Amino acid sequence: MEPSNTTVKRVSSGVWALEQEIVRCFLIVGQQRALLLDTGAEACDLMGMIREITPLPLVVLNTHGDGDHTANNNQFRDIHAHPDEFATIRRFRPDLTSTLHPITALSAFDLGDRVLHVIETPGHTPGSICLLDRKNRILFSGDTLSYGPVFLCGEHRDIHTYRETLVKLMTMGGFDTIYPCHSTCPVSLSVISALLAAVDGALDGSIPPEPSDIPTPDGLTPMVYTVGKCGILY
Repeated sequence: MEPSNTTVKRVSSGVWALEQEIVRCFLIVGQQRALLLDTGAEACDLMGMIREITPLPLVVLNTHGDGDHTANNNQFRDIHAHPDEFATIRRFRPDLTSTLHPITALSAFDLGDRVLHVIETPGHTPGSICLLDRKNRILFSGDTLSYGPVFLCGEHRDIHTYRETLVKLMTMGGFDTIYPCHSTCPVSLSVISALLAAVDGALDGSIPPEPSDIPTPDGLTPMVYTVGKCGILY
């Protein structure tokens, strides 16, 4: 395995960010178990890094199936993900040896002193999820919330479903801090209203679009719609 630029940073009590150039995954450690949220974009000895932090039994979960969140899945025997993401995980990882286990909105992972609840947040992808730590009032948002730009263009992405997800997150409560997998971390709750304004501006034409230089697999040229520090690609 080639040397990795992955770095490990403790971001709060019991939470570590494993940072790569374009993405981060999270290790959340409880008293009885630990949970790894996503496996990154670059090949690295992820299990070795985790074992330097904790010897506890490990649960591994993918927030969604995109390739920049699943690169090291094969280091783990079992991966939990929404079943709507199984095909995407296998498409990006055709050599997948892990067993995929389905999760739903009723799923929760008890780590001992903290319980992580699955929140279904489709739009960026059909089976995107967030994890809610109610005790510590943290939302681990995957690609659903970040300064972005959040990808809403291309196959399987749906801006209207994403808007419904933003409204749901804005009204459900239970968290004060958001830990995204891209860009700045943490971010405040204001990211939700800013992303909602960007979506509405894209849909009703009130925000002037700017061309993006970010390539897409299907060859489209997406436009960027920006509100404050936030943006979407559509």
